[in-house]
Amino acid sequence: MLASRRHREQFAPVKGTGTKIRVGVGIALVATMAPLCAPVWAQTSTFPPALEREALLVWLQRETDILPSQVVAVTPQAVTSIVSTFPAGVGQGPRIVIRAEALSREIFARTGAMSWHVSLNADCQNRRIRLGETTGYSERNLLGVRKVLREAETVWRAPEPGTALEHAWRAACDPEFTGPFRSSSVKLAQIDAPPTESAPAPPPPAESPKPAESPTPAVVARVAPPVKALPRELPASSSAGGASVQLGAMTTDQAARNLLNSLSSRMQGRRTWVEKADVGGRTWHRALAGGFADFAEAARFCGNLNAAGVPCFVRRTRNG
Repeated sequence: MLASRRHREQFAPVKGTGTKIRVGVGIALVATMAPLCAPVWAQTSTFPPALEREALLVWLQRETDILPSQVVAVTPQAVTSIVSTFPAGVGQGPRIVIRAEALSREIFARTGAMSWHVSLNADCQNRRIRLGETTGYSERNLLGVRKVLREAETVWRAPEPGTALEHAWRAACDPEFTGPFRSSSVKLAQIDAPPTESAPAPPPPAESPKPAESPTPAVVARVAPPVKALPRELPASSSAGGASVQLGAMTTDQAARNLLNSLSSRMQGRRTWVEKADVGGRTWHRALAGGFADFAEAARFCGNLNAAGVPCFVRRTRNG
């Protein structure tokens, strides 16, 4: 979601080819190039000592800026969270942006990605998903060198039950869904199988004097009971701890301010500021924009920036 050469939490696109692998975000990522040369920081990056609730919570706070409430699934390979939600519109279901952090050195060794993100379109009524382009980063928290891990999908498919992708679909479509950290112990999700290319959903049958044929058993078996296509409830805004949009993170305060200055014409008069943060033993200066009525307004603002080629993501404003 962050992109350009402006800073290390943004991007320098790299292209190449590779093979399909499985990863814990619930996506069969396609490594489009050989793994990047890992920086010393990435080589020494820590992983949780155990995939248990308390160990994961301590690691999540120390190594990432993901809130436990954002996490929708944990697999042996990755912790998966939702960082942005775009409500359903006329004729289309909700869209979410998934972010994942590697929990396995093997995944980083095979892909060169310590973190990655992808957008997911959800068809709530028919229990289907379609993924956008998957982008990986050589460091945690969407930092470092950026590369495309998998091209966007062109067809809809049903997520396998119990996988991280199904958890993401439920988070977008099921108001009763709760994340893994809401319970006293974390139940691991299954690793998603590589997606198979399936044909698009057939159009409704044309009118005919003959009775329409009933759906095939295979289709009926994969369709869950209709779920009302409502967006996942967004947190309410407040004067402190409301919604903000992160536009980038730089290694110096001045570089972050230069980034904000370069984007001033797109800010629509909104308040901007720089926030200092220590993540994984490194100091970053985040370029932020605020003044949104709620998270939905922030998501629309960020979506418009994305459409114009400006990377960003929605996050909660920190107090103080």
